[in-house]
Amino acid sequence: MKNKIVFSLFFIVTVFFTACSNITIQNESIKANVSFTNTYFKALILNDKKVVVFNKEPHIKFQENGKVVGSLGCNNFFGSYKKEKNTISFQAIASTKMMCPNIKTEDAFSKVLQNVKTYEIKGEFMSFFDKNKKEIAKFKAVYF
Repeated sequence: MKNKIVFSLFFIVTVFFTACSNITIQNESIKANVSFTNTYFKALILNDKKVVVFNKEPHIKFQENGKVVGSLGCNNFFGSYKKEKNTISFQAIASTKMMCPNIKTEDAFSKVLQNVKTYEIKGEFMSFFDKNKKEIAKFKAVYF
């Protein structure tokens, strides 16, 4: 009788912890879409090439007032943007002009800003697409 009680208790505890762990895993895998504005988006891929960080992390951040700021990887950039639904365009983008050891990332990011036509946010990721609907950049939201 004592063995049956111990076995039953063990079974109930095992089922309880297993059920709780499954719920946690499911909740962690489902992420809500991040906000377009006031989110720090770290560049992961630019023009089909994985981003390698040398000086500063290339990133972009959209402000609610229509301004955009970020880093090309060494130099900072700033300007304005217009968006409607999933279309986006940039105006008056300017950057600092420091001498940088890896200009390839800077050039790739600048070209992305010139060529982007649409964007999409899925969970913590944002993608930019060109006029042919080809993905030209991928970003991930970073939380501080």
